[in-house]
Amino acid sequence: MKRIFTISQFNSRAVLKMSAITLALLLALFSFPAAWVERFYTNGFYSRLQSLITPVTNLVTFAFGDLLVIALVISTPVWWIVRIKRAKGKRLRETGRLAFNTVTLSAIIFLAFLFLWGFNYQRQPLAARLDYDNGRLNDDALKQFKRLAVERVDAEYIQARGSNWPHENTWRNELHQSFGETLALLGSTRNIAAAKPKFSIFDFYLGSAGIAGLVNPFGLEVVLDSETLFFEEPFTLAHEWAHLAGYANESEASFVGALACIRSESAALRYSGWLALYQHAPWPAVDETDKPPRPSEAVVADIRAISERVSRRLNSTISRAQWEMYDRFLKANRVREGTRSYSLLVDLLVGTRFNNGWIPARREE
Repeated sequence: MKRIFTISQFNSRAVLKMSAITLALLLALFSFPAAWVERFYTNGFYSRLQSLITPVTNLVTFAFGDLLVIALVISTPVWWIVRIKRAKGKRLRETGRLAFNTVTLSAIIFLAFLFLWGFNYQRQPLAARLDYDNGRLNDDALKQFKRLAVERVDAEYIQARGSNWPHENTWRNELHQSFGETLALLGSTRNIAAAKPKFSIFDFYLGSAGIAGLVNPFGLEVVLDSETLFFEEPFTLAHEWAHLAGYANESEASFVGALACIRSESAALRYSGWLALYQHAPWPAVDETDKPPRPSEAVVADIRAISERVSRRLNSTISRAQWEMYDRFLKANRVREGTRSYSLLVDLLVGTRFNNGWIPARREE
C-alpha cells in the first residue's frame, strides 16, 4: 500500500506541474477579450490587489524586488549543484528531472506575473476609449504642440523655480490627488495606493542601462534611479504610478503621468510635466531654416543637467542590450511597437481631443 501511495503521489505532482506548464503556454498564446480584462481585471481584481500589496511593500525601505532577484539567482544554481551531486550514478536522470522542475518554476513565475500585473497588457488601449483620431496628427499640429510646450515650460519655470521647491512629501501628496482625478477622467473606478519610490542595490545597472525607473510587478512597488534630479522626479514617479494603475503601455503611462502633472495646482508638478513633454515633442522641420522654438536658458540648463546625469553613468553596450531585451519583452506581451511606444506619447496627446483644463474627451462624449 505504501508503494502505491508513493506512485500516486508522484503522479499527482507530475500532473500539477504539467498543468502549470500547459496553463502558462495557453495564456502566453491566447488573450482574453480586452473589454473583459478592462472591467474584471484592471478595474476589478487587480485594482483591489494593488490597494492591498503596495501598502505592505511600502512598509520596508528596501526594494522587495532585489530580494526576489538575489534569491532566484543564488538558489537556482545551488539547487542544481546539490541535487546533481547527490544523484551520483543517476545524474542524467536527475538532470532531466531538474530541467523539468525548472521549466515548471518558470511557468509558475510567469503565471504569478500575469495575475499580479501582466494581464494589464491585454486591456483596451487608451486610443480606443478616448476621442482619438490619427487625422489630427500632422506637421502643423505637432509644431503647435512644440510651441505650446515651450511657452508652458518657461511660464512654469518662473513659478516653480522662482521659489523654494516643495518638500517631497508635499508634492507627492499633491501628485497623488491630481493622479486620482486624472484616473477618474479616464474611467478608472479608484485611485491607486501610492507607492513610495525606492532605490535598488542594482542602482548601478539602472544608471548604466539608462533606466529612470521601473515597477516591480511581484511587489507592486516603484524603484527609481537614485540620481534622478528633483525637478524630473515628479513626472518619472507619475509615469511609474501609471504603470501601477494598470497602464502597461509606455506611451499610455507617460500620457497619464503627464496629465497628472500638468493638471495639478502645484507649479512644481506642472513644470516637471511640461519639461518632459517638451523633451518628447518632435519638430518636423521642412528644411534647415525651419528651426524649433527654444525655451529660456534656465530651462535649457535643467535639460542639460538631465543629459549630463544620464551620460555620466550610461554604458552604451549595457544600454543597447537592455533596450533590445525590453523591446522583445514588450512585443512578446502584445505591444507591437516595442520600445518605440515611448516615442508615441506626443502622438497620443495631439491625436486626442481635450476639453478645457486638459480634460481628455471620452469616446462616448
